[in-house]
Amino acid sequence: MAETILIVDDENDTLDFLNLILTRQGYQVIQTDNGLDAIKLAHTQRPNLVVLDIMLPGMDGLEVARKLRGHPDTALIPILVFTAKTELKDKLAGYESGVDIYLTKPVHPVELQANIKALLTQRKGRAEKRTTHGYKLGVLAAKGGLGVST
Repeated sequence: MAETILIVDDENDTLDFLNLILTRQGYQVIQTDNGLDAIKLAHTQRPNLVVLDIMLPGMDGLEVARKLRGHPDTALIPILVFTAKTELKDKLAGYESGVDIYLTKPVHPVELQANIKALLTQRKGRAEKRTTHGYKLGVLAAKGGLGVST
């Protein structure tokens, strides 16, 4: 089954560009032009990756990233920001919001594809580690008696 990528951008040209590149690579694409719909789609469709613009109507991309990271169902979905905001403060704000990769427009299609592939590969590795390994946690206290939990 093809991996699903959610594209969030308010410019039709960018949506068409990303849709063309990703469908040619064999990905299933879901797209929207605003932040509120992006959050709804992320919860209902559970994409494998989100490609997110920052400048969106209603809720900006940084707030979308914070909301996705703040919910347990969407916290582990990789987020790639693809935006025209190129200043260092914008990049730092993006990483502080929880994005995995911050790319600025314009970008070479090969670079974009490589970053998408890397994020999806990392996600698979995390999922395999999470399902194949278990952890035990033990709690010890130096003294027994009153105030010690078991």
